[in-house]
Amino acid sequence: MNEYKVIEYTDVLKRDKEVEFKYNGFYYEVFESADSGYVVNLYFSNERNEDGYYLDKNIIEGGLCAGNAMDAVRFMLC
Repeated sequence: MNEYKVIEYTDVLKRDKEVEFKYNGFYYEVFESADSGYVVNLYFSNERNEDGYYLDKNIIEGGLCAGNAMDAVRFMLC
């Protein structure tokens, strides 16, 4: 992912406290954790439930990033 997109998604995360994007065929969901840091989830499908949330059955990986917003956006991109 180019640096411009990383900065764009980081700005959205800082402003809205969450960001979603597609990269390399996967769907990323990043949001502020209630405790500290950011929750980062990676899905293989953008299928959602009636409330608009990604379906848990489609999750590939999830984790907590203790860094800053830019760290969280980059967390599972590698």
